[in-house]
Amino acid sequence: MATQSQNYRAVDLIWGIAIVLVSAICAIIVPLTTYAATLATFGIAHVAIELRYIHSRFNRRLNRKTIPWLIALVLAIATIRCVSIWGFIPSNIAQLLELGCGLGLVTIATHYLWIRDWKLGALGTIVGCLLTIGIVCDPIATLVIFAIFHNLTPVGFILERQGFKSPRIIWICGVFFGLLPLIIILYQLVPIVNLPSEINDTYLRAFIAPSWQQSALAYPLFSAVAFLQCMHYAVVIGLFSRWTPDFDNSPIQHPTRYFYLLLGGISMLLFISFQHTFILTRAGYGVVASIHAWIEIPLLLIATDRRLEIPTIVPLDKK
Repeated sequence: MATQSQNYRAVDLIWGIAIVLVSAICAIIVPLTTYAATLATFGIAHVAIELRYIHSRFNRRLNRKTIPWLIALVLAIATIRCVSIWGFIPSNIAQLLELGCGLGLVTIATHYLWIRDWKLGALGTIVGCLLTIGIVCDPIATLVIFAIFHNLTPVGFILERQGFKSPRIIWICGVFFGLLPLIIILYQLVPIVNLPSEINDTYLRAFIAPSWQQSALAYPLFSAVAFLQCMHYAVVIGLFSRWTPDFDNSPIQHPTRYFYLLLGGISMLLFISFQHTFILTRAGYGVVASIHAWIEIPLLLIATDRRLEIPTIVPLDKK
């Protein structure tokens, strides 16, 4: 059994290194294509897998009075995006409303923490103040910054689960989500080999605000964030799926099998849709993605309280 476990770890290591290398090379050579291709292929899968993991990890740890408020606000954000797509409200108003709901999520988490530990509550207050400043100064840039930092949230969930007691985990997260993106930016600014730049404003605006697009840092920054998106997808799909237990008391036998079969079918349909109309499909995908992206913020804030009850996790070898 020990030898078999070591073989699994060796295979995982090889796959992990390969994914990192391919992601880094593609993010340097064709960052816009890398962003679009990974979004179309893995976008909806990573959303569903992460929401499933979040439910299993946090559902029994939160105050029952808090959960309905969080759900109401993330559904409000999704609704705002829908009515904006349909043209019922202008996009600039929709952005302000979405950020307002996001500030509401931070406020709920801050209140949750403040009654337990004022120091943790102060952390939530700082996050809320930063978000408020962004809303007042430049809502569009604030949403773009939020999209960039969203790719770093797997680090928060890893540390929430593993704690800060493992220096190796901290170093690995620092290298993959910090050092390598920085190296990509530096390489793009001072390239060893001059590569032709891709030009597609539709893709570029995903991580580069309009006011930044004329900057010399715009394209290197996009390359780095395209790499971070790949790492985000890899961690969520590769790790979170393993960390999510089967629900043995479910009335449906083998629920995990059906979940991934359904998810595979939906992913194929969305991939085809992305090929025909990227902008419209991206907008529709953004409605669902906004739910998982915004719910992460209050949950990661609440998770800073290490006194929360940890739910019982079904061992992975029983899956």
